[in-house]
Amino acid sequence: MGGFLSKKKGNLSEKNAGGLREKVRSIQEEMSEMVCERKKESAAYERDMMVFAFKEAEWKQEKKKMREEVKMLRKVVEEKEERIRGMVDSGGGVMVVGGGNNNKSSVGGGSGGDGRGVGGGGGGGENNGKEWEVLLGSVFLAEQMKEERARRDETVEKWKQLYLAIKVELDDLIQRTHSGNGLYWKAEEEDSVEELKRELKAKEEMIASLKSKIASMEHDHFKKEREIDIIRQSLRIMSCKKTLQAPKNVSRDSQLVKPKKKQARKL
Repeated sequence: MGGFLSKKKGNLSEKNAGGLREKVRSIQEEMSEMVCERKKESAAYERDMMVFAFKEAEWKQEKKKMREEVKMLRKVVEEKEERIRGMVDSGGGVMVVGGGNNNKSSVGGGSGGDGRGVGGGGGGGENNGKEWEVLLGSVFLAEQMKEERARRDETVEKWKQLYLAIKVELDDLIQRTHSGNGLYWKAEEEDSVEELKRELKAKEEMIASLKSKIASMEHDHFKKEREIDIIRQSLRIMSCKKTLQAPKNVSRDSQLVKPKKKQARKL
C-alpha cells in the first residue's frame, strides 16, 4: 500500500515537473522572439540612419557646388555689366563728338562751299559707324547678360528644388519617427530598451525560480525513488528470509515426530 502511494506521488511530481518545463520552454521562446524583433528593429533603424547620413552628405556636397556655381555666375554677370556700362559710357562720348562734327560740317557748308560740306558729311558717317558698333556690342552683351541671368535663375531654381527635396525628406523622416515605423527618438528608444531589460530580468528571475522548483522536485522524486527501492529490497529480503525459515521449521517438526515414533515402538 505504501509503495502504491509513493508511486502515485512520484507520478504527480513528474507531471508537475513536465508542466514547469513546458512553461520554461514557452517563456524562452517568447524571449527569443522579442530579442529577434528588437534586433530587426535596431537593424532597420541603423540602416535608415546610414541612408539618411549618405543622403545628407550628398545634399551638402550638392549645396556647396551650387553655391560656388551661383557665386561664379554672379561674378560673370557683374563683370559683363561693368563692361556694358563702360561701353555705353564710351558710346555716349562718341555720339557727343559726332554731334559736334556735324555742327562743324553744317557751319563749314554754309560759309565755305560744297567741299567743306562734303568733308563734314564724311566725318558724320564715320562717327555713325562707330556708334552702330557700340550699339551692336551693347546689344550682344545684353543678350549674353540675359542668358547668364537665365542660367543663374535656373541654378537658383535647382537649389530651391533641392532644398524642398531635403525638407520633404526630413519631414518624412520626422513623421516616420513619430509614427514608429522602425525609427525612434533617442529618449523613447532608451525607455523601450529599459522596459525590455526589466521584462527580460523579470522573466529570467521567473525562469530561475522555475528551474529551482524543477530541481527540488526532481530531487524529491529521486529521494522517493530511492526510498521505494529500499522498501522493495527490504520486502525482498523479508520474503527470502520467510522462504528460508519455512524448510527449517518443517525439518524440526519431522525431527520431533521421529523420536515420538521410536518411543511408541518401544512401548
